[in-house]
Amino acid sequence: MARKISFVLLLPLLLLAAIVIEGAEVGKKRPGPPLIDETTRWSRCESVNQSIYDFNVLTLDGQTTDLQKYKGHILLVVNVATFCAYTQQYNDFGPLLDENAQMKIVGFPCNQFYLQEPAENHELINGIVHVRPGNNFTIHPNLHIFGKLEVNGEGQHPLYEFLKESCPQTIVQLGHSNELMYNPIRVSDITWNFEKFLLDRQGRPRFRFHPTAWTHGKVLKPFMEQLMSEQ
Repeated sequence: MARKISFVLLLPLLLLAAIVIEGAEVGKKRPGPPLIDETTRWSRCESVNQSIYDFNVLTLDGQTTDLQKYKGHILLVVNVATFCAYTQQYNDFGPLLDENAQMKIVGFPCNQFYLQEPAENHELINGIVHVRPGNNFTIHPNLHIFGKLEVNGEGQHPLYEFLKESCPQTIVQLGHSNELMYNPIRVSDITWNFEKFLLDRQGRPRFRFHPTAWTHGKVLKPFMEQLMSEQ
């Protein structure tokens, strides 16, 4: 019987592959949106009666949990993927959290964008630490990574269905269908890895940000300050 090769055992090869791919793609369009800053790609969410606390998710060890522990905190919800070029944003999460003690970031790995998150749940942290960003990256204690889920398509998680219904799309063109590993494609879909939703202390989505609306976290700061000033 063939044995499944562990992602952990493949880490050195995957790291080398990531470096080779980076070099091969010089001058060639990489999948997903370009690595540029587009500060206006955000939307204001509609008023809702539900909150993020109404949904259950899986932990990395496969346990079902709710999100009640985040009550009273400003929350940034991000769909992440180890082999996405936007993993560079992990480097900005720590400083952003250090500056804002009332804030937490929750990451939901997803493999629906060009298959850029191949790992199993128990292998995800090693991917972040040793592959991308890599170099023994230290995960901030207020950055919490949960189990993999689907953000779009037939198998979309109810949490993401709620977030997308609450917050308008930030762009007109979603992307190329050959890079999107799900069906059906809808106008409200998450566009790529590292799209973000900023939630208030009551767990209500307030703002949605395209992956390119970042600038090392500076794009979010005025919106965070607004939410922190609210009682």
